[in-house]
Amino acid sequence: MDTTLQSYETSHGDDEGYAGRIDVVTGPSGRRRWPEHVKASIVLESFRDGISVADVARKHGVSAPQLHAWRRAAREGLLPMPQDDALGLVPVLVCSDGGDDGEASDASSIEIDIAGVRIRVAPGFDPDHLVRVIAAVRSAS
Repeated sequence: MDTTLQSYETSHGDDEGYAGRIDVVTGPSGRRRWPEHVKASIVLESFRDGISVADVARKHGVSAPQLHAWRRAAREGLLPMPQDDALGLVPVLVCSDGGDDGEASDASSIEIDIAGVRIRVAPGFDPDHLVRVIAAVRSAS
């Protein structure tokens, strides 16, 4: 029997005491098993800028809630992800003394170190412009 197709057998009985129908379903159950590396590549695709999770899920035939669960697993370290910088995460170090170089820093600003370049971001800085600055620093390094 071909395992890619489902077959159905139905049995009806007129015997005394039997008041229903029995269906026996063989073959795949419809649940798919995704290899870890495939999940990781779909998750990476969903983290790209300007990409909708729903669009990525639809493209790969996955439900959006399932893809959100995979993304959560990746953030929590439960889904093995490639060791490159594909997620675009930046390490964060919290300092109360104004930084490690002795310079005074505004307590409400943040500093981002990328490839040896320190970016000091003041409150109210335009987030879209910050994305462009970080992309420029990454492409130059």
